[in-house]
Amino acid sequence: MSEAITLQDLHQEIALITEKIHLIEENVAEIHDDLHQVRPEYLEKLERIRQEPGKKFSSKEGFLHYLEHEL
Repeated sequence: MSEAITLQDLHQEIALITEKIHLIEENVAEIHDDLHQVRPEYLEKLERIRQEPGKKFSSKEGFLHYLEHEL
């Protein structure tokens, strides 16, 4: 004997899946925000760097040194 799937059952399953997708989207957004936060003082320093056309850095360490010690 096979079970009959009703429209009500399908509706409930789709509602549960939709709810889970929304929770996943919220979690991903929170993780994204956490990973991409920039300290306010760095935002100010980055703006000053943007105003210096042609400023180049040979490495990440050189850039970080400039941020910490030269701005």
